[in-house]
Amino acid sequence: MAEPRNFNRALHLLHRAQQTPERMAIIAGAERIDFATLAQRARVTAGALRDLGIGAGTRVGIILPAEPEFIVVQQALLLLGATVSPLNVAYTKSDLAHAIDSCGLQAIVLHADWCDRMPAQAPPIKIAAGAVGRDLLPGYASLDHARAKARPLTDPATVAPTDVAFLLNTSATTGKSKGVMLTAGNLAANYDATPGWLGLGAEDVILCALPLFNTFGLNQGINAIMVTGACMVLLPRFDAARCIEAIGEHGCTFMPAVPTMLQKIFDHPGLRAGALRSLRRIMTGGAPVPAALLQRIVTAAGSAVDVRTGYGLTEATALVTLHRVSCDPVGELAGGKAIGRALPGVTLESMDDDGMILPRGVTGELVVRGANVMAGYFNAPTDTAHAMHDGWLRTGDIGFLDTDGLAWIVDRKKDVIIRGGQNIYPVDIEEVIYAIDGISEVAVVAQPDAVLGEVPVAFVATRPGCTLSDDQVLAHCVAHLARYKWPSAVRFLDELPKGSTGKILRRTLRDRAASLATAS
Repeated sequence: MAEPRNFNRALHLLHRAQQTPERMAIIAGAERIDFATLAQRARVTAGALRDLGIGAGTRVGIILPAEPEFIVVQQALLLLGATVSPLNVAYTKSDLAHAIDSCGLQAIVLHADWCDRMPAQAPPIKIAAGAVGRDLLPGYASLDHARAKARPLTDPATVAPTDVAFLLNTSATTGKSKGVMLTAGNLAANYDATPGWLGLGAEDVILCALPLFNTFGLNQGINAIMVTGACMVLLPRFDAARCIEAIGEHGCTFMPAVPTMLQKIFDHPGLRAGALRSLRRIMTGGAPVPAALLQRIVTAAGSAVDVRTGYGLTEATALVTLHRVSCDPVGELAGGKAIGRALPGVTLESMDDDGMILPRGVTGELVVRGANVMAGYFNAPTDTAHAMHDGWLRTGDIGFLDTDGLAWIVDRKKDVIIRGGQNIYPVDIEEVIYAIDGISEVAVVAQPDAVLGEVPVAFVATRPGCTLSDDQVLAHCVAHLARYKWPSAVRFLDELPKGSTGKILRRTLRDRAASLATAS
């Protein structure tokens, strides 16, 4: 009888180190790390973490910057069979207290500079990286000192498909985060297939300017190089000028980025036509791609660039659909709000409030089923029950599937504005405003209204050197929207507020709109 398959995620790294040891895995500034070196560093770090009390099933938080050390520690924890919980590097002490509690963390690995952020209820095992030559607070162990004495781990832990490999915090843009339990089987079903869905291979050079603590960076950055043997150019933080420079210097062929990042890159005053022609593929998600932005991408990267938008959520491991974005002959987005077809192994439907699957063309809440759906929220059965219905994951997004199986998204369920009993989907207004020349960013949110209940308010940012008035924006809306969708006000900001992943913080804008309503 054949031995059961080992679902340990770090086996990808060990395979790369054996098959292509000298192939470059990571370029980070002046640092160059091949797969053999990366695997050896992970084995030594795993030995050190084992000596410090971490083993199979230990729930371990990581608070490290987007540097090679993050990847080394993550792979080391996977080698041990631990459950990895990357945490947002921007978390405050109170944020960390909530994350530690909601994920039941038993250990934490963090940068030595951030030890003072730890709340009183920190996990019992606290390990500081980058602590050479400095004194640590009581109760902290030095990862570097432990590595100096450690024996490299020789045998990776045996991991079952039902074992929880990742414990990811949901986006804090929607409120207090919860710990999403992703099993090794979830990751095998979705992460392993992603590079193939995107057409990535060993010859690709991936520019990663994403945070490494969420599923976008974890999947299309770290995971992509492990599965394919590609090289990753890793930036410590997003900077548009640095991205342009890195693409030119290293010949990057693939860039995963949220639309706000793309706006900054392709609006950059230093970007020349054709300067980014090495890019073959761009992957984005989290917000629609405006037609004007797509046209600027084609100007800089060439008409052959393959721009895809992905629809997914942490609770579905990563991707649910993929959709190739293109413009029609008159410059409009072909397919409009379509988000693509469900990927192999994933089922996508729309559901009504009573839990009934709806016919094609009928709008409801999009629901997902498949091997990619999470095991649940950690230690939160009520929240899990609310998110699931008969094996279907409720996404919170409003949409429908057409007769060809193409999924269309209308808006976030919680973002719908109800004005005098009429539903307004913010994206309808945002698309109209995005068509105005000079608009860089726009988000429409609800503002409380004593008579109508809610009214839409548009927050916009313009491209450098562009001057627009609120009257111009409102006049454009009047010309292109039904009366009930007209924004009650337009507010200009230098830049819309965003979370660390680049998503616009609608909750912050709703709070701002509410305070403006109160003040008036």
